[in-house]
Amino acid sequence: MSEDTLDKQIDDILEALRDTEGKDVGREELEKELKKFLEYGVPPDHAKQTLVKKFGGAAQAAPSMERSLVVDLAPNQQSVHLLCRVVSVNPREIQVKGEARQIFYGILGDESGTIQFTAWKDFELEKGSVIDIMNAYTKEWQGSVKVNFGDRTRIKTVDASELPEVSTEPRSYKVKELRGGLSSVEVTARILEITERSVESSGQQKTVFSGVLGDETGKAQFTAWHDFKLKKGAVVKISGGYVKAWKGIPQLTFDEKATVEKLDASKIPPEDITAQRVSLSELVERNGALDVTVEGTVIEIRQGSGVVQRCPQCNRVLQQGACSVHGAVDGHKDLRMKLVVDDGAGAVSAILGKELTEQLLGKTMDEVQADGVVEEMHRLLFGHRISLQGNALGDQFGVTLIARQVTPADFNVAAEAERLSRELEALV
Repeated sequence: MSEDTLDKQIDDILEALRDTEGKDVGREELEKELKKFLEYGVPPDHAKQTLVKKFGGAAQAAPSMERSLVVDLAPNQQSVHLLCRVVSVNPREIQVKGEARQIFYGILGDESGTIQFTAWKDFELEKGSVIDIMNAYTKEWQGSVKVNFGDRTRIKTVDASELPEVSTEPRSYKVKELRGGLSSVEVTARILEITERSVESSGQQKTVFSGVLGDETGKAQFTAWHDFKLKKGAVVKISGGYVKAWKGIPQLTFDEKATVEKLDASKIPPEDITAQRVSLSELVERNGALDVTVEGTVIEIRQGSGVVQRCPQCNRVLQQGACSVHGAVDGHKDLRMKLVVDDGAGAVSAILGKELTEQLLGKTMDEVQADGVVEEMHRLLFGHRISLQGNALGDQFGVTLIARQVTPADFNVAAEAERLSRELEALV
């Protein structure tokens, strides 16, 4: 850590202790204590929190020292530090426990992008001002990340020159780069699927267009709240959309404020759009994806695999003859496999339905023995490599791939050794 950075860290701690009985602690003592923590590998934020508490401050009073960029924000972050320009701010009346309360909402922006915010009290924000924000927090709402200002949040107006004007011009992304929370997005993609449905919005019926789009890097879902006359197979440039996420799957949303330009269909040939092959570590980092192919070794046949009974009304798996929603019912038989696959860098769960399970077992559901099918799965699959294709859904418990295709992918050591031997002989 540089001396300038260390000095800034100590300044932050002294600021947090300014109104406490620890305000007389010496700078040299703080520097010595902080260096000791850092030498032992303690993360800087944790070290500063500990020192604030040690010298008489409240642990939560230590500010979030490192500034975050809007583009890097994720749900459920605490003690967020931002430097942003207020793009817009508006008051709103809401009901809280039967009482009227005024909040403020709008858009913040920095050099990386824009994000929506909600302030739960009046911070006297003004459009166009540049503000330094300490101890904000983030939440996810309808698939998008939003910033919240609460009682612990401290906001200070700074000189406008500290942050350039926020550009609201759309920023270009490849489909693979889309993730929840992005706004002012520009994407060029081919429409792969599209359907329309009628929904009620603000008391009025409205037609919404949904589907899947893709480019050479991947696929994503989209929702258009305006009729742009989109057709399956068309290649379009969409400017001014924003991205939500559902269980890690990005969903591009755009309305009449966006622009849609139809391009030559040859710009993105359909054969270039295939299931994206990703490593399991990348899939875990992204926390989900649409239509991907992964490969790994089966390291666990999870409980719940084998022959199961499902509810005839909602298709949930029955537990002791009862559905968690519809109670005791006469279930219908089904077959499934729940696996954990690992490629050495990451691991995900995978669920295979009846057809894929039958494919791997080489037997139909009627041919398997309910009492011995799990043992048979262990014998055939445990320790073997498989390739899976499907949608990967992420939540707080990890990533689960809902497989649509499966292929054995065992590495043939003897054949590969023979191939390498021939290649070496050719080089001699």
